[in-house]
Amino acid sequence: MQLADWWVLGGYLTLTAAIGLAMIRRVRGQEDYFLGSRSFGKLLQTFAAFGSGTGPSDPVNLARSVYVAGASGMWAVMYWLFMTPFYWISATWYRRMRVSTLGDWFVERYQSPGLGGAYAAFGIAYFIIYGAMGFAASGAVAAQLVGTDVVSWGDWTVPIELVVIPAIGAVVLLYGVAGGLHAAYWTDLLQGACIIALSLALVPAGLEQLVEEFGEPGRKGWLYGFELLHEQLPAESFQMTGAGATAFTPGFVLGLIVLNLAGVAVQPHFIATGGGAARSEFDARVGLVAGNLLKRFCTIGWLVSALIAAALYAGDAVLAANPDRAWGVASTRLLAPGLVGLMLACLLAALMSSVDAYMIVGSALAVRNLYAPFMNPQVDDAASLRIARWTSGVIVCGAVATAIGVRDVFRLLELTWLAPVLFAAPFWVGNWRRATTAAAWATVAFSLVVFFLLPWVRPGFSVYRLAGIDVALLPAGWRDLAPLAPQIALPFVVMVLTSLATRSREDDALIRHFVKMRLPVLPDSAADARQLAAAYADPATTESRKLWPDSAWEFNRPTRVDVAGIVATVGLCVVLLVLTQGVLALGAN
Repeated sequence: MQLADWWVLGGYLTLTAAIGLAMIRRVRGQEDYFLGSRSFGKLLQTFAAFGSGTGPSDPVNLARSVYVAGASGMWAVMYWLFMTPFYWISATWYRRMRVSTLGDWFVERYQSPGLGGAYAAFGIAYFIIYGAMGFAASGAVAAQLVGTDVVSWGDWTVPIELVVIPAIGAVVLLYGVAGGLHAAYWTDLLQGACIIALSLALVPAGLEQLVEEFGEPGRKGWLYGFELLHEQLPAESFQMTGAGATAFTPGFVLGLIVLNLAGVAVQPHFIATGGGAARSEFDARVGLVAGNLLKRFCTIGWLVSALIAAALYAGDAVLAANPDRAWGVASTRLLAPGLVGLMLACLLAALMSSVDAYMIVGSALAVRNLYAPFMNPQVDDAASLRIARWTSGVIVCGAVATAIGVRDVFRLLELTWLAPVLFAAPFWVGNWRRATTAAAWATVAFSLVVFFLLPWVRPGFSVYRLAGIDVALLPAGWRDLAPLAPQIALPFVVMVLTSLATRSREDDALIRHFVKMRLPVLPDSAADARQLAAAYADPATTESRKLWPDSAWEFNRPTRVDVAGIVATVGLCVVLLVLTQGVLALGAN
């Protein structure tokens, strides 16, 4: 990088830290630190959802997948599009929970502090792994953008990742620990703009380079660049689904969608960015849906950038050895001085906007679901804040250490796909009054042993081998789904069967839990408290809000806003897919 790049990067980091430090005065207690006083409107909720869901690993992973498999590799990120209509409904759940963490929800639903503690342990581990994925991606690309693999001080020489990754972690800690979720959300607004810039920066430069290298004299323009892109790559590179061994086939994509639809609801940060920190239910809905649609739009830019890299650097020895470097190679070779620094700043923005939310929500889990119930039930707000800030440091340091130890970004991504299955079934089946605490524990234990411990202890372990099923004999479509089907189905089977085999209980606490989830949150907290008190006194008055009144299933009856929002969101998802296909078709004969 040149001097202009360092100035851009330094200015960005300084501004981010200043915003975070300015938020210190807003943090007076736990709710301020963990949930920003539940005061955020549509704009900040949008960029919080966008920022926390967009890490530097996203363009890096997508560039790798597209470089190897063509446009079908976009499903490494784009498969989340199909979850977007679900967000219109789920955002209200997190707001109606009226809790500080999802661990609190498990405690309340199953009357089990131990289950809440287990969820907290999962959540903290999840944040460390997800954060490590972002740090690893940032470190790898930073090394390419800076232009050196090592840093030397006198006789000491260390890989640049060992300098870059801890430095990024220190900046995140500086503003996040100071200002809590207030700082995270306001910096996400800045970082969101940077992520959008990151998503579009390589496309015009790449198209111009295609024209310069492969074009006819006298012909110019971006559309001509797309024509050359089609000439340089085989037709299958522009197909949105593929059938090769390295491609994301329709069956595999379908499996990912269902697996993540089950698991996304228990991602720990959703209690904040998913709607729990919003000022109102409608703000929560708009923010979560808009933020995720914005990310899918950015994915189109990453896709085109990756195809350009595949066309320009098809025979590159560096990328042949390590496709994870596709994004960094394209950035260093296509961008002018100053813009390289901006690209690095944008990648750091993508990382920081995710990690800040992770560390704050992770610290909430540690305080509320581990420290307070098991170590000091009388802990006050001041002590809770001190512990939360120390825990934030532990989470970030854990992610940094993991990133340094495990630099395979795609391996970490695959782990984040699977991890939420531990608590997915207890969450979803928890809407059935017959679901029992014993069943929740049995499901978590089963998933931990079968999907994590046994494959680690016995490499090559498979549920299919245990059942005597030869996956190779299954029809082609089912073979693609086979690796994910057990993780999707078996935890739900265990949860339901164990619930039927164990005794359920329905006490006042459980009744209040379901009553609360039926009632929309009122903007005025005092009025909302009065609404809850009246409903707790006579729970039958809320029964008509259920989809199936007097049944054991606690799903609310859809409202006009529910239906209209889902229809509109589905329509926008279709528009995005059509737009993606249209972009892939630009310049085709």
